[in-house]
Amino acid sequence: MLPQLSDVLLTSVEVSDAVVAVRAITRSGEPAGCTGCGQLSAWCHSRYVRSLADGTLAGRPLRIDLSVRRLYCENTTCPKVTFAEQVPGLTVRYQRRTPPLQRLVEEVGVMLAGRGGSRMLRILNIRLSRCTVLSQLMRVPLPPLFTPRVLGVDDFALYGDTYGTLLVDAATRLPLTLWEGRDAERLGRWLRQHPGVEVACRDGSLAYRQGITAGAPDAVHNNLVDDVEQTEALAVPHGEFGNGDLAVAGESPAQDLVGLR
Repeated sequence: MLPQLSDVLLTSVEVSDAVVAVRAITRSGEPAGCTGCGQLSAWCHSRYVRSLADGTLAGRPLRIDLSVRRLYCENTTCPKVTFAEQVPGLTVRYQRRTPPLQRLVEEVGVMLAGRGGSRMLRILNIRLSRCTVLSQLMRVPLPPLFTPRVLGVDDFALYGDTYGTLLVDAATRLPLTLWEGRDAERLGRWLRQHPGVEVACRDGSLAYRQGITAGAPDAVHNNLVDDVEQTEALAVPHGEFGNGDLAVAGESPAQDLVGLR
């Protein structure tokens, strides 16, 4: 029922309305790897209790009070004299949550951010503040950056008259990076550092056009603003064909706009 406790010895379980408290202890005779050099050691210095928050059990929060050993490192060249043993799948250094609960908090934070993530976790009977969810979200490593084939470039307002630049993978609609300012030099430098962009979707900014031309001269420019204006210019005025429909030479504007998305 609790596979994360398979490598430790359970001593007691207490169930109350507020929490399920499980007390466990690590096995004394098994060596553990030093967190500094990796050398195995079974020379026990002392024990102490770690309180670990886990997921829910029968709708109640689960707390694991785990007695772990502090061991001597027998490697004389290791800077650590003693170290605390870690149980795979159950403990992580400087962490008061089990790995499964930590992954759940991070995934909820990625999907819902701070306030929404805190509310969702509260439904699961996991009490964390929005600030805690945000702090755990900031610790999540960023995924590796792959140069997109179709790049979206746009600006956004930071505050007042200060603007920033946002780069987006147009295929996955995921942001790649952002920075303050709308200068062509920085955009061109980013494109030179990440070759492989074949199509660049941008607005009518002259700076972005110059940056894309300098950094990815072979990339095709797709100016959405110009495309929409051309579509509007080709539109025949309403009612000219007598059927009340808006007509465009070739195809309807709706089809054109769908193709530009």
